[in-house]
Amino acid sequence: MDDAQKPQIADLIAQGIILQDAGQLAEAEALFAGLRAVTTDDLQVNSRLGLLLAMRGDFAGALPVLQDAIAAAPHAALLQNVLSVCAFETGDPAAALTYADAALDAAPDFPEAWNSRGNALTRLRRDAEALEAFQTAQHFNPDDPVVRLNIANALRNLGRQAEALSHLDQALALAPSLAPAHVNRGNVLQDLGRHADAIAAYDRAIALDPDSVDAQWNGALCRLLTGDYAGGWRGHEWRWRRASPENRPRTFTAPLWLGETPLAGRSILLHGEQGLGDCIQFARYIPDVVARGARVTVEIYAPLVALFRSLPDVDVVAAGAPLPPTDLQCPLMSLPLALGETGPPAPVAPYLAPPADRQALWNQRVPSGGQLNVGLIVSGSPTHGNDHRRSLPFASLSAVLPTGPAYHLLQKEIAPRDLDPLAARPDVALWSADLHDLSDTAALAERMDLVISVDTGVAHLAGALGRPTWLLLPYDPDWRWGLGADTTPWYGAVRLYRQDARDDWTGVLQRLRADLAALIP
Repeated sequence: MDDAQKPQIADLIAQGIILQDAGQLAEAEALFAGLRAVTTDDLQVNSRLGLLLAMRGDFAGALPVLQDAIAAAPHAALLQNVLSVCAFETGDPAAALTYADAALDAAPDFPEAWNSRGNALTRLRRDAEALEAFQTAQHFNPDDPVVRLNIANALRNLGRQAEALSHLDQALALAPSLAPAHVNRGNVLQDLGRHADAIAAYDRAIALDPDSVDAQWNGALCRLLTGDYAGGWRGHEWRWRRASPENRPRTFTAPLWLGETPLAGRSILLHGEQGLGDCIQFARYIPDVVARGARVTVEIYAPLVALFRSLPDVDVVAAGAPLPPTDLQCPLMSLPLALGETGPPAPVAPYLAPPADRQALWNQRVPSGGQLNVGLIVSGSPTHGNDHRRSLPFASLSAVLPTGPAYHLLQKEIAPRDLDPLAARPDVALWSADLHDLSDTAALAERMDLVISVDTGVAHLAGALGRPTWLLLPYDPDWRWGLGADTTPWYGAVRLYRQDARDDWTGVLQRLRADLAALIP
């Protein structure tokens, strides 16, 4: 930009400010974007454009613009804080924390920056520090309901549910129409075992914001947990609008089938979704679709292909392979809704089986007769969001496993914390190197007289095979295990052992010890 252009640019900047102040934000953004194409290092242009982009939710577009702005004004607290918000919203909590701290260096009494710091720390799972940041934001701005909402979230993450509920009530006293506060209140009420109150809180959030994905989704899971299958399956369809990698809608030329049209004489593609355990659980419905007269193709993850081929009258293809043309398509976890299920699933016989060659191989490796064969699964995938609550240190389980049975670890991956305790139990056979896919795991599980498992995909596999299974559940169980009962309609041979208090396996292990002792002569 030469000197002759400077007055013209200054006039255009002034026009942009007038447009912005008048609420003509799209016109102001277009003007500042045009100016940035001419002058990339003007502080006024970059700060105005970056703020406008962030205001309309284009956080990725705002980032580089605001970064150019703070290069010229590193102590501009507002710009640093908006950068923190942009980094947080684009999935970079570490950068969000850096920008929030820079804002606070410039303005230590800036409540929005303290709130941004807390948000970043929450995403980084540094919950105690997040709580301190939110409390500082509240000190500077005591009447901000969103800050109180964030304090409640931090308290909940720290296991302080009663305090969290109090802060949510305070937030709603300040802003009764704050839908996210009603959603989070529902979450905390679920934690406290007040499920009817939780559903009422989710319904209140939906009344205020019918498009609240969190309210619709969390309400659906709470309904399923409490046995309201009709409402739960309807709400379960909201999973496709969640911002999570396991809920990515597929694009097919065939229309979605949710039970509206007869299936006789038509072809349908049923496709897997979410985790391996979810696919195994909902495979129970595939024979119902076949029984309606459809020609069924099942697309499933590669580790499950051989197992699913034991289902009669279906063609099975691995995910990623070419698919045949079909008249209709339906995700596996939508089948209860499509089939009109309004109550608990009906009992079914074991519906999956390993291939015959794997059965023969594992029959040789693990002979029957003599000792009781007991399969063990103590941990799931460490990337699962709730794995720290559902998994159990092997040392804790080992303490209640009597000598006498032949124990077999049925999981392929072993947590580092479990290596030494496993080495101290020579009566536990480790089969990791021989479990090439879930067909091997299934064939090994079929050799077991009993499977003892935490809530993982292998537990679903044992249930689908019809093996006697003792399932160890956290205090806040996944929706599919319901409340209170020690049996489940999903699998007839599964017995449930529930924690009496959050994160406390003591009662579960005591009951397990007594029940195992009763099995051993």
